[in-house]
Amino acid sequence: METQILKWPEHLPWIHSSQQRCLPEEHTQLLYFWSVNCPHCEELTDHILHNVDQLSIHLTCVHVPYTEEEKSIEVVSKYAEEKNLIAPIVLDQDYEIVTKYKIQGLPSFCLIDKEGQLIDRKMGDTGWEKILKKLEKRS
Repeated sequence: METQILKWPEHLPWIHSSQQRCLPEEHTQLLYFWSVNCPHCEELTDHILHNVDQLSIHLTCVHVPYTEEEKSIEVVSKYAEEKNLIAPIVLDQDYEIVTKYKIQGLPSFCLIDKEGQLIDRKMGDTGWEKILKKLEKRS
């Protein structure tokens, strides 16, 4: 897998950003690419939140808007509140993070090591299962 150091574009809006902006030094990080209008994301979010709580991993949610309306921080905040999604959420308004990590569909997942290097990238329900197995082996 190619090397890419995790760096957040400074100008992007965040929800629950106080716990984020820099990678925790001792933890692997999971980037969860999702959208408020993605039915597969809707189904997976609860499973992801449950599993992340059980594993020693830091979750950052990258919201990828399907429409102009979804670029609204209010729309994403309301959805996050309804889903009890309290992990840091970065709004990838211009698809900068999506482009950097070569995300081709939602939901998608990137596993980042404690040095900020990309370990793995997967997409969809089966991608989540593969990422979860890899995380369980590491813990």
